[in-house]
Amino acid sequence: MKKTILIFLLFTIPFNIKAQIFKDKYIKDATKIANKWLDNVVIKNYGIAYSDYSKEVKMNSDSLYWIQAVDQLMKEFGTFKKREIIKSEFKDNLENLGDGFYVFIEYISNYKNIEVCNEYILLGQNDKLEWKILRYDFSYESDELEDPNQSSPN
Repeated sequence: MKKTILIFLLFTIPFNIKAQIFKDKYIKDATKIANKWLDNVVIKNYGIAYSDYSKEVKMNSDSLYWIQAVDQLMKEFGTFKKREIIKSEFKDNLENLGDGFYVFIEYISNYKNIEVCNEYILLGQNDKLEWKILRYDFSYESDELEDPNQSSPN
């Protein structure tokens, strides 16, 4: 019985280690793409940033509208100060997207007009094994963009 358990462990442990190594590599590779995408947005290379979206996202969005929207967003955020990854996670299945290779990254960012902004990026690997942006989202305290010179209605 002990030999059976030992043999089982000897065969399964290497597969688990390899799986973790691949997950770490996927996260590292996807993070490079996400960071490059965010850098392009910050320096107003919106066309290049748009090209890093997945084919499915591009089919459902107009590039000119997206460029105008992200330009307006960056004007509202103000000058970029810094960004730090606070969470990254690999998934091989997501609801509504199905099986695949996905990486979710959460950042905490600072802009001139928004002291604390959480930014979220979901990437997926396409059929050419390239990481592409599937979704970008953000959140911040709602009163951070209010005009400090504007009087409160109360």
